Amino acid sequence: MKRLPHSLILILCLWLLLGCTLRPEALVVAPTATQEARATPRPSATAIAATMTATPTMTTPTATTTTTPTAIPLDPTPTLAPLSREERKAIFERTWTIVRDRYVYDDYRGVDWDALRLEFTPRIVAAEEPETFYELMRELIDRLGDDHSRFESPQQVASQQAEFRGELRYGGIGALIRTVDEGGLILMLAPGAPAERAGLQARDLILAVNGKPFIDEDAFGPEGPIGEVRGEPGTFVRLTVRSGDDPPRDLEVVREAVASDAFNRVRGHLLPGGHVGVVEIPSFYVDALDVRTREAVEELLAAGTMRGLIIDVRGNSGGYVHLMRNTVALFHDGGSIGSTSGRASREEQQIPAGQTIPAMADIPIAILIGPNTVSAGEMFAAGMQVLGRARIVGEPSAGNTENLFGYNFDDGSRLLLAELAYHLPDGTMIEERGVIPDRQVGGEWWRLPPDEDPQLLAAVEELGLVSGIGDERKN
Repeated sequence: MKRLPHSLILILCLWLLLGCTLRPEALVVAPTATQEARATPRPSATAIAATMTATPTMTTPTATTTTTPTAIPLDPTPTLAPLSREERKAIFERTWTIVRDRYVYDDYRGVDWDALRLEFTPRIVAAEEPETFYELMRELIDRLGDDHSRFESPQQVASQQAEFRGELRYGGIGALIRTVDEGGLILMLAPGAPAERAGLQARDLILAVNGKPFIDEDAFGPEGPIGEVRGEPGTFVRLTVRSGDDPPRDLEVVREAVASDAFNRVRGHLLPGGHVGVVEIPSFYVDALDVRTREAVEELLAAGTMRGLIIDVRGNSGGYVHLMRNTVALFHDGGSIGSTSGRASREEQQIPAGQTIPAMADIPIAILIGPNTVSAGEMFAAGMQVLGRARIVGEPSAGNTENLFGYNFDDGSRLLLAELAYHLPDGTMIEERGVIPDRQVGGEWWRLPPDEDPQLLAAVEELGLVSGIGDERKN
């Protein structure tokens, strides 16, 4: 099971769960730089009865992270209500039983699951404070160590559901940042947010926050430098920033409320010359993601000059499986991209027919992937590859494609459990291995403007077109 990549992407105005591959029946959660995958699964037809009921819903897992939120949520989440001893024991016993019977690995990844029942039972009984109880439930599932499965408190579930609907807001500055050796590299700015208005730009480097060196881990609390950046709207944060080779400068940024989906949006643009379109899909954890992708592609097609399309999922953190399949369906009419199977079930991953974008029929596609392409993002790239619809460019993906099922309890909490693993049509698993690009191209592309991005340039070559951003042609 792969762990997270070395560098973390920190979202200053948004806390995305760990990217994930989710289906309406199943939830897939996979690891991404600073994101934790989430999904709001649809209850399955067969609810599992118990003293404290748990309703299963299926998703495709993306690996979770332990990164703390990079912004303060402004919208209230449910207050944790005390649970009786009997209620706590019912949730614990149901959770333990579900894992025993349905976990994708029948050896529990070397964990003595029976012994954990004996260890945790007295602790659960003694956990009268709800915070303590939910922390124990998180610890129990964390013992599986699969970077996918997890237990979520009612507050976490409510927050994630609001984010999926685009209703959650955070207090921050509106900047997407990646930790590098020198400091915090700004990857993207939310349009109109405080960071942009303060004059910050993509590829600026944050050297210090409130006078503390960004890379000095001991200077900050457990939340790191992001804990210094985030805060209540209307308050200030002082940043020391360097742009290129210019000398460092200090500036104060006023925090504001920022929409939780500020960076989790489909974006499309034409490269210089107008012949190559680029569509970025940051995750499949977005309501109507397939519709938004269709709209972005059709807008590029409307220019009348696009002859090739690049789909960038290098930072895709996963999401719902059905949205992933519907997105593949925009470019390929039907077919199978493989299957998911577990201890007691197998399901063909069939692409819907009749949903293709007609004008894309003869337009070649290249897909950019990398170590931060996770879960549903990986299934998307793998599916397009095995269907012969796209050339894959970049570096191998994360190899995190287990499928999660969500079990919702009456108290509002939820168990997300890895129950299925994804297989290509020939039976090959990409768990741990990842999707292998047709053309492997490395390099720290995220440090560079588009006209110097080696993977983007290679993708243009794979399309056999001149992009206008260089004189690259397919050899």
